[in-house]
Amino acid sequence: MKLNKLGIVSFLHCRLCIEELPENESPMSYQSVQVGWTKEGIQVWCKRHDCNMIHIDFEGKQHPADLTRAKT
Repeated sequence: MKLNKLGIVSFLHCRLCIEELPENESPMSYQSVQVGWTKEGIQVWCKRHDCNMIHIDFEGKQHPADLTRAKT
């Protein structure tokens, strides 16, 4: 499995960051997020607003993951 190339087709954004997005700034440059493992699965957290963006519960199942890094 080689999923270490950018394949994102829809980005996640904090709703509060989007609502207050300064003029002439992109959502990517404005928001600040942390992503990490939890006991249930994986969570994306908005650092700017100190709130949950999404928390995915794997319901105890393990999923394949590519942890390799593409050479640049």
